[in-house]
Amino acid sequence: MLKGKHPPLITILSGGTGSVKLVRGLYNQFKDIGVISNVADNFWHYGLYICPDIDTIIYGLSNNLDKNKGWGFKKDTFNFLNHMKSLGIMDTWFNLGDKDLTTHVIRTNLLKSGKNLSEITNILSQKYGLPIPIIPASDDHYETNMLTNDNRIMHLQEYWIKYRGLIPLKDVFYKDIKKVKPSFKCSQILEESKLIVIAPGNPISSIGPIMEIPGMKSILHKFRNKIVMVSPLISNKAISGPSENYLKAKNIQPDLKGVINFYSKITTNMIFDKVDKIEIEEKIKSIYPQINFYFTDIIMNNFKKELSLARYIVSEFY
Repeated sequence: MLKGKHPPLITILSGGTGSVKLVRGLYNQFKDIGVISNVADNFWHYGLYICPDIDTIIYGLSNNLDKNKGWGFKKDTFNFLNHMKSLGIMDTWFNLGDKDLTTHVIRTNLLKSGKNLSEITNILSQKYGLPIPIIPASDDHYETNMLTNDNRIMHLQEYWIKYRGLIPLKDVFYKDIKKVKPSFKCSQILEESKLIVIAPGNPISSIGPIMEIPGMKSILHKFRNKIVMVSPLISNKAISGPSENYLKAKNIQPDLKGVINFYSKITTNMIFDKVDKIEIEEKIKSIYPQINFYFTDIIMNNFKKELSLARYIVSEFY
């Protein structure tokens, strides 16, 4: 918890690109929020510790995010990366902007000085002027890895960025997750918040790595009545990103029913788009009598719609 601050009243389980719009909407509408960020995207690159989802949230809330890309620092330059590319010695598939690079250098040096990821994220959040807690789901390192059909194993970032997600997948798994525990502040914030919102991030690569931390499902199940999930799918298709492919790789039905089943053990409240109301009420609702289904416009393709969905969540559940 930020020193001297009371616990946030709304906490969001968040990935990066697929989650930041809702996080930004709630922050601008309600202010009194906290964010638990996925950390299984984290990886070492050029000797630097990079946290894509954490940084997307920090940049997004501090108005520094490149909104066109959905990642990285706005109006960034790429002199470092271009010069690295010109030398032709090291691979340059990961897009590191010059301003973005500063964040990674600071984080890496703080890690080497003995600070943990929660402490470092708090320092960076304050430097970017954010008065809310952004909390890593864990201070331990673990990774979302992809197993391809030709039996190659690679980090999610390499699969998605270097190979553009084009290699057929056999499985997605969380390397070293059995050694991981929730960060202290993560457990604390979940207990003390009045409402917990699951952002519409990728269920497998953004929210799944948080849920699968040992002990986390039990914690979330305990608070299931104050948890609300915002669907990452509309009309059985991903709003953005590769959710369907990753669900298939985990042998989960890549549609509305599959998403409902995936989250049904940890929440009793789910929000879907209005276009899915008929299908859910006629074909799915009776299978899940413990779930309260809500319907509204969940597309957030502009700031007004981010605020609108945030207002809906606060009015319905807070």
